[in-house]
Amino acid sequence: MAGAGIWQQRGAHDDANMFMKIDCHVFITGASSGIGASLARVMAARGYRVSAVARRRDKLEALQAEYPTITAIQADVSKHESVIKALHLAKDQNGQIDMAVLNAGIYQPVNAAAFELSVYHQHMAVNYTGILNCLDGLIPEMVARKSGHIAFMASVAGYRGLPRSAAYGPTKAAVQNLAESIYFDLAPLGIKIQLINPGFVETEATAVNDFIMPDLISSEVAAKQLFEGLCSDQFEIAFPKRFVRKMKWLRLLPANSYLKLIAKLTGHQHRG
Repeated sequence: MAGAGIWQQRGAHDDANMFMKIDCHVFITGASSGIGASLARVMAARGYRVSAVARRRDKLEALQAEYPTITAIQADVSKHESVIKALHLAKDQNGQIDMAVLNAGIYQPVNAAAFELSVYHQHMAVNYTGILNCLDGLIPEMVARKSGHIAFMASVAGYRGLPRSAAYGPTKAAVQNLAESIYFDLAPLGIKIQLINPGFVETEATAVNDFIMPDLISSEVAAKQLFEGLCSDQFEIAFPKRFVRKMKWLRLLPANSYLKLIAKLTGHQHRG
C-alpha cells in the first residue's frame, strides 16, 4: 500500500532515505506561491506526484508547466464543496492521497483600533476552517487504511500575541492546538501528524510588512527545510532555527513582562 512504509521509522535519517524512495501522492494547498509553490517544486523534482491546489489557476498552470508530475487543481479552501471536489480530482489523477500539506493561508496586518470584522472572519475562514474542510475529506480514508500523513501549516506568530497580528495570529494558535489535539486521536492509528511553524519567509503575504523582518529567509530555503522536516519523525517543524529559539524563549515570559518587552522592541507604547 502506497505510503504505508512511512511509519517504519528507526530514526530521522533512516526515515528520510526511505521516505524519498516511496511512490507518493502529495496534496498541497496554497500552492500557487510562497512556501506552497516552492515545496511543490522540491517534491516534484524528487519524483513525487503532487496535486497543487490554490485559487489562482494561471499560477498553478505555470507550475505544472515546469514539472509534469504536478497536477494543477483550482479550489478555494474556505468553501467546503470546492475542497471536496479538489480532493476527488486529486485522487482521480494521482491515486490515494498519502500526504497532505495544509498550507493555504492569508495574512493582513491589522490595527484593532480600526476594527474590521470581515478581515477577522476571512482569516479564520481560510487559515483555520480551510484546514477543517480538508480534514473532512482526508481523515476518513486515512483512518480506514490506517496510514497517511497530514502536516498543518501554522506559524511562530501563533506562539503569543504580536503587534498587527490580531487577525492572523489567533488563527495560527488555533491550528497549533488543533494539530496537537488531533495527534492523540490519529497517531495511534498509523497517521503521521506534523505541525509547521515558520518564522518570517519572503512571500507575497509578508511583502506588505513595512518593518524589518528578523532572520528572513526565502521561500525556496523554507521549502527545503520543510521537506527535511517532513521526512523526519519530529512533530514540530520550525524554522529558521535562530528565530524560533528567540520566539520560544519569549513564550516563557510572564504576560506583563512579555507585553512590555514586545511593546518596547516594536515601538508600541505600553500603558499600565
